[in-house]
Amino acid sequence: MARRFGIRFQRRWGQNFLADRRQLERIVDALELTAADHIVEVGPGLGALTGELARRVRAVVGVEIDPACVKALGLTMRDHSNVRIVEANILRTTVADLLPAPYRVAGNIPYNLTGALLAQLLEQPRPPSRIDLLVQQEVAERIVAPPGAWSLATLSVRVFGHPELVLRVPRSAFLPPPRVDSALVRIVPDEEPALPRVILPSFFDFVTPFFQARRKQLPFVLSRTRGVSGAEARARLAVIGIDPARRAETLTLEEWRRLYESEHGP
Repeated sequence: MARRFGIRFQRRWGQNFLADRRQLERIVDALELTAADHIVEVGPGLGALTGELARRVRAVVGVEIDPACVKALGLTMRDHSNVRIVEANILRTTVADLLPAPYRVAGNIPYNLTGALLAQLLEQPRPPSRIDLLVQQEVAERIVAPPGAWSLATLSVRVFGHPELVLRVPRSAFLPPPRVDSALVRIVPDEEPALPRVILPSFFDFVTPFFQARRKQLPFVLSRTRGVSGAEARARLAVIGIDPARRAETLTLEEWRRLYESEHGP
């Protein structure tokens, strides 16, 4: 189909189109679609998933950055009156304005968009009711990791909701095939974040250095960022019940909240 519409795979947009029908069916089944759903699809590409969504839900809005794909979608989706294609950069799009609430977000996204896109979706005042995205398998595994193996991405998601790795998709399912396998990760946002929205920028500024020095114990980073001695940093951690010998990846969301509030106030 790409050849038919004169589409060249754009490396700058991280295009890897889903081409395996059996894997597509697995993904569609995993989405648990209903006839009442409103879906924003990120990067519909040539419309493999778009057509399946259109047959199962009330409305689909596909946000596609590639003008050639937008043109192709105009033809392949012309018989689906419940599909609208928007030519835009998803990172510069107010997704909540595209469909009435509650709405969902789904898609096969470029790997390099994962962090920025999740942040944009989750930080909106009116976030999706559910997010299902095909991302790099390693990233999906980090997002759903239990305490003891958290990354900054894990924490960033857990502040807003609950992630789940739903299924794995081999690289052979895509054209051109990427160098790594994919996984469908699901995030169900909570009604409100675990921390007040007003402090979230400050909270993430506070925790980021700890993950940038993830091999270091907590007192090392705390002393450098707060301008205190190592002994003082260890004492501050002990007061709030956190072992000073621990590292950033081992803390739970509740422990991060305690550490932040101990340094900034509740």
